[in-house]
Amino acid sequence: MKYFRYYPVWLQLILFLSLVFTLTSFSILCLNVLMVKVWGINVYQTMAVNDHSSYALVKLSELVQAVGSSFMFMVPALLFAYLAHPAALQYIGLRKVGSAAQFLLVIIMMLGARPLLEAISGLIGQIDFGAGVKKSQEANDTIMRAYLTMPSLGDFLRVFVVMAIIPAVGEEFFFRGILMRFTAKISRSIWLSIVFTAALFALTHSNIYGLASIFLAGALLAGIYYLTGSLWCSIAGHMVFNGSQIILSYIGNTNDAVRNFENSQTIQWGLVGGGAVVFAIAFYLLWKIRTPLAANWTEDFDAPETLPEPQEQSN
Repeated sequence: MKYFRYYPVWLQLILFLSLVFTLTSFSILCLNVLMVKVWGINVYQTMAVNDHSSYALVKLSELVQAVGSSFMFMVPALLFAYLAHPAALQYIGLRKVGSAAQFLLVIIMMLGARPLLEAISGLIGQIDFGAGVKKSQEANDTIMRAYLTMPSLGDFLRVFVVMAIIPAVGEEFFFRGILMRFTAKISRSIWLSIVFTAALFALTHSNIYGLASIFLAGALLAGIYYLTGSLWCSIAGHMVFNGSQIILSYIGNTNDAVRNFENSQTIQWGLVGGGAVVFAIAFYLLWKIRTPLAANWTEDFDAPETLPEPQEQSN
């Protein structure tokens, strides 16, 4: 087998994007055929759910979300890593974490950053971008409310898998594991790779009011990957960031105070300030114990592999 690492970097990138397009298109096509045959509805009907949709339709919409996300991000990234390099998991960034303290600090950082990022979204949400943008955002918000209606523990677990675990793993594989590596390899700049992949990360979420905060979250996750040298840490941070909202929404089903807090349109500046302090302290401590990516982390070959074969000396 000839691994993709033997090909020029631009050809590797084209092959990766081709995998993404093919697997995404094929999965949606197969899922659409199955849904029409079994349930009598197509994939596009599930994309229009709201908080008044039937329970069954919302579950089908979540299924489409899970399959679409998996075959757009997770599966292509894993398959490309397997085809690109003999050490696929190492290639994609699943290296051993430097210490358990790094995991803990990443979790604290993301929890501290969340109030600030939500405040940024709230402030941008007060800007009038026109009727079209407002309508699109309202449609996105109604889908989220439908997903976050979780009357039972089983619903909570299903939503947590669909909205926290699958995106955390798949999107980290895709954006930080593959695209950040490509960008750093081509540009020779870790900072440009962080900014570029964070911008793509934000754009794929199709959330105008949340664009800035999602960009900052993407940059933070990329920074975590760089500082720890392990994609496991950015996956943990991503999962905590997404999962905290799901947990609060589930608790709010039976707790009026939490539900009112979640539904409040008022920015809690005290919480934002406290979160910023927590984030700053955790980030400082993570910086002190950082185990960053090696200088040659984008190389496709180890040094011994690139040495010329020893020549036999003739007598």
